[in-house]
Amino acid sequence: MKKKIPDPNKMKKISGPKLLKRGPIAKVRITTYLDQDILKELRQMAKTHRGKYQTLLNKLLRAAITKDLGDDIQTRLQKLESAVFG
Repeated sequence: MKKKIPDPNKMKKISGPKLLKRGPIAKVRITTYLDQDILKELRQMAKTHRGKYQTLLNKLLRAAITKDLGDDIQTRLQKLESAVFG
């Protein structure tokens, strides 16, 4: 049985992820998997604050990442200062 090669001109075009431009940072739609208990807690927290759980998740991730980076930079700066100034 011979396979048919699809005609590229007849194929349907599929667009990539949509970017939402809000302020200086563009948002990208992704698909991810979360534990059920985590998702349940996020939704409950978002409901309490009258927001969306995706927005809350973004804020929590940003806080965690910047805290980790900030701690790392602070630690490196202290080491550098102690090395330079004794």
